[in-house]
Amino acid sequence: MENVYKVYSGRAGACMCGCAGKYSYTAKGAVKHNPGYQPNVSERSVKIITTKLLRNSNTERDEGTMVLVQNGRILVAWFDI
Repeated sequence: MENVYKVYSGRAGACMCGCAGKYSYTAKGAVKHNPGYQPNVSERSVKIITTKLLRNSNTERDEGTMVLVQNGRILVAWFDI
């Protein structure tokens, strides 16, 4: 969980530009992976979403990401490998 630097929670099937969901960064992630604007830094949101992803057996894991689509929502976590 300490390698996670950004998470997204939004409506499944919509674009992930942020209009139908929310990105949250860790403090370190906001510095290292600066999106070019003032990101939402929320260690709590990152922890909550990451925990949901890790506890759900339907989470798809790929190199650098975890993704879960469930109940009309998509949860994504990005992490350093």
